[in-house]
Amino acid sequence: MANDTDVMNATVMSPGSGDDKSFFHPVYDGFLIVLSVFVVAINLLVIFLFVYREYLQTKTNSLLISLAVSDLMAGFLGIPLTIVCNAVLQDGVCIASVLIYRFIAVSTIYHILIVTLERYIYVMYPMKYINIVTVPRLLMVIASVWLFSLFTSLIQFSWQNPNRFFTKRDPVVLEYSLGYNVVGALICFFLPALFMAISYVRMFLVIHRQIKEIQGLYNTRTASTANQRAPIATEARALFIFALMLTVFTLCWLSFYITGILFCFIPSSAFPTKAFMVFDFIRFTVAFVNPILYAFLKRDFSRALRSLCKRDVIQPGEQASTSSASRFRNLTINFSLSRSSDMYREG
Repeated sequence: MANDTDVMNATVMSPGSGDDKSFFHPVYDGFLIVLSVFVVAINLLVIFLFVYREYLQTKTNSLLISLAVSDLMAGFLGIPLTIVCNAVLQDGVCIASVLIYRFIAVSTIYHILIVTLERYIYVMYPMKYINIVTVPRLLMVIASVWLFSLFTSLIQFSWQNPNRFFTKRDPVVLEYSLGYNVVGALICFFLPALFMAISYVRMFLVIHRQIKEIQGLYNTRTASTANQRAPIATEARALFIFALMLTVFTLCWLSFYITGILFCFIPSSAFPTKAFMVFDFIRFTVAFVNPILYAFLKRDFSRALRSLCKRDVIQPGEQASTSSASRFRNLTINFSLSRSSDMYREG
């Protein structure tokens, strides 16, 4: 798709030229359709588990569900619009496609950022966590991420004519596009990734030191030592999952920001066609990999998934008892200042 416009600041980067009437590739777009189905299915499953399992409704998981909704958009809107754009090459469809593409990129990195920040406060300032990370503040931060992602996508209309998507851009538009891509790469990729990388290193060092202190306190591997280490190990497991999510996103979307800057100097026709196809497909797979990581590796989600697969039949009396126990457990968790209890709950 897209000759010199290069898909409005390196968003959807499928190849082609302005003279093409279609760039629909049956095999490639067929794989995209299959990926779209899997993305929608896994993210709907995660959202379903969160809604119907009370013990999943924690602060950390609330942020992950917001990310799941963003990933769901990739399957519902991002991939289908990309396929339609490739097929019809019409201005309106392709504009919508690249806006969703940019929105997903910004939304994903900032959702991972706020998850990292929430965990950082919890690990580094455990006694202040309950006072700092409150539900109203979490909702405000989530809303800010969505609004910022939308703003970042729509601001391109201030210099880009949506009715001239496939026409050659003038030097002024190219200048604005270059500035937009450079600033966007810094604010929406490199700086957040650097901050998160430093944060994860510090958190892992703190957790490693805590484990060493526990070992030194007991000197032997007793049952008491194991009880002390369990919550810390659970937290370390969660941090590993989130760090892995950041790594996957960085590897998959790095080319997006690099080519976004290069396209302001080099036309897309200078790049291999198959490279565009591979990069696009890899980026969309992030929306599938994210829920896989925390649904199958994070202990609370994997527990909920196993219970769903078992399809246990709960009698009315047992259901009432389970519900009461869950409410009591949630109240205990919400009002407890114990680091170990909160760490076990978030695992």
